[in-house]
Amino acid sequence: MFNKKKTPLAMDTVLGEFTSFTGNIESEGSVKVLGRVEGDIRASGDVYIEPTSTVNGNIYGSNVYISGTINGNVLSKGLLHLTSQAKLIGDIEVNSIVTDEGAIFQGTCRMIELSNKEEAAAAPSKKSRIKSKRNTIVEE
Repeated sequence: MFNKKKTPLAMDTVLGEFTSFTGNIESEGSVKVLGRVEGDIRASGDVYIEPTSTVNGNIYGSNVYISGTINGNVLSKGLLHLTSQAKLIGDIEVNSIVTDEGAIFQGTCRMIELSNKEEAAAAPSKKSRIKSKRNTIVEE
């Protein structure tokens, strides 16, 4: 009767640690990879590449968190976070980048600017929590 627009789950696609996938992955939600991917990953949400994973292909996402190995380019409309276990061989286009000590990045970096509308959509949805002197937590 009514056509409700389905919203994707917070983490609607997970590729397991002992799984290998050949081809492109496209998702309107977030993607978490624990296994091996031979192909591109395109997600409207966030992309998580875990320490046990290897991706030979390009990654496109709102925010991209890398702990595994990537052989390809990364386009992140928001944040790209390379953890200490990350190995990224390829070029990146990002709005913001965080690199932990020990992360390996070999390639070129291009910083992109987003419009206010795109920036709001790509921003991680975390409320900041501030602890006051009286040990009460205030959320902003």
